[in-house]
Amino acid sequence: MMCKQRKHGIISNIIFAIGWQFRVAPWYTLLYFLQMIVGDIITLFEHTFLVAYIIGCVERGGTLTEVLYFLVPVAVAVTIKVCVNPLIDSYITPKSSAKIKEAIHMKLYEKAASMEISRYDDSQFYNDFVWAMQKAPEHVTAATNTFRTLLSKLIVVAIAGSYIISTDALAVLVVAVIMVSTLLSQHIINQWKMKREEDILPVSRKRDYVNRVFYLADYVKDIKSSQISKKLEKDFGETSEQMRKLVKKHGPKISALTVLRDSVDYILYDGAYLTYLFYQALVQNKFGLGSLLALYKAANQLSGNLRRVIMMLPEFQNHSLYLAKLRTFLETENKMPDEGTLHTPETGDILLQDVHFTYPGNDRPTIKGVSMEIKKGEKIALVGFNGAGKSTLIKLLLRLYDPDSGSVHFAQQSIKEYPITDYRKRFGVLFQDFEMIATDIGHNLNMSNQVLDEQRADEVLKKVAFWERFQTMPQKYGTQLTKEFDEEGINLSGGEAQKIALARVLYADSGVIILDEPSSALDPIAEYQLNKTVTELAEDKTVIIISHRLSTTRFVDKIYMLENGRIIEQGNHESLLALKGKYAEMFTLQAEKYR
Repeated sequence: MMCKQRKHGIISNIIFAIGWQFRVAPWYTLLYFLQMIVGDIITLFEHTFLVAYIIGCVERGGTLTEVLYFLVPVAVAVTIKVCVNPLIDSYITPKSSAKIKEAIHMKLYEKAASMEISRYDDSQFYNDFVWAMQKAPEHVTAATNTFRTLLSKLIVVAIAGSYIISTDALAVLVVAVIMVSTLLSQHIINQWKMKREEDILPVSRKRDYVNRVFYLADYVKDIKSSQISKKLEKDFGETSEQMRKLVKKHGPKISALTVLRDSVDYILYDGAYLTYLFYQALVQNKFGLGSLLALYKAANQLSGNLRRVIMMLPEFQNHSLYLAKLRTFLETENKMPDEGTLHTPETGDILLQDVHFTYPGNDRPTIKGVSMEIKKGEKIALVGFNGAGKSTLIKLLLRLYDPDSGSVHFAQQSIKEYPITDYRKRFGVLFQDFEMIATDIGHNLNMSNQVLDEQRADEVLKKVAFWERFQTMPQKYGTQLTKEFDEEGINLSGGEAQKIALARVLYADSGVIILDEPSSALDPIAEYQLNKTVTELAEDKTVIIISHRLSTTRFVDKIYMLENGRIIEQGNHESLLALKGKYAEMFTLQAEKYR
């Protein structure tokens, strides 16, 4: 059963991101944090305290040795920073970042491969899944970087603030007033910016969709064969205009408050606060020019870094949004129990008993009380019009779904008694909506990372009548399919792709072969030859063919005619024709077209 999903807060999500990065690359993560923290501290001492210390030494008539006591360590630290940072940024960081992102993607791929198909029926889950796959990995590293920056800035603030308190406690009150003004105004600016982004986001998504349609190969044929591009261009222009209006709507007040904040900061820091420091140093003789400079720069560091901290808070919220989706996806458990322990036989009889099934979210059942028995080595066909429930039965047989009631047996055992992965390996399946993978033909045949058995591959290519076409390919099994990543790749026709897909099934050499509309891309003659070839080559294997084109059915041992989720007729081709029912009517209509 699925566990109730936990809700994840911002802090929890940031800790999750840092923890993940640390587990993948612990030494790099420590170095990554130390690089910024130590670097910012060195910059603070170099630009604030070193100059002030030297001026102070000059004022009190100090020696060169005193200056060197401070100057040499800072100079050494700066030199190390200057030398080490390029090495980290140009070599260590790219290498480690790639390792971290690879680990995240591999985890996502493993999870996606293990998810049951019913999850894809949940639109909310599917949307979150897409977000996790596309965006979450970059937010893991980005969230870690934001926290690193926050931690470093807070440490600088603590050091600068401690110095101000120790040198002139009253100055803390002046700085506090300035900081309250800065923080309040920045908080309001952040809220306005977030509202602007919320308004822009849905418009931006629509504009991005238009952009995607123009660059994805899936839409090329529709764009080239119609005038839809004009409509899309119009949509793009309209959404761009909407975005400009939204920016114009929010921009003036954000700009006005930003200018006001910066002006107030300038007046308070470079006017009031600097005047106060000069008064304390020159009139009250409370401290020298060195301390004056250090206090002024420390206050600037305090203000600048606190402002950066405030500006980062929306970044944490943004990262958390994606990280929450990532964590929800990773923590989602399959509803279908996988508790089988029995060894799965290579083949066996298949039995469905009073099976009922309704897709999640649907009110009407798709399968209604179906019972059938398929003997080992038998060739059967599931026929009927679209929507009759043929493909759904196959999904239940493969245990992509479990029936709401009734049972499915394989080799005299409930399929729930077998481990799901092992059980599904016993089936070679060609779905109607198969895909060619953008890799070489060899891997498109064995569908794994194992070494291709070329002798076996040769045999199956000959069986599916693709051998002659294959001989024209210069790279043979290394020939790339599709041109997506290789200009010399080959784009197959629909019929050619279907032959490769069928060759996959034969290459797998499974005990049960399932062909879901295997001839949909072929002409009637090629369809006749393919179906005859499959049934003859399957030999002692069980073959289940799904089709609404009845030329297939002449070669099988038994036919099941489905309508509205029920078996309404069953028998061989001749007996069903003699019955003069729905099957005979459907066959007669199709035969007229073929004549």
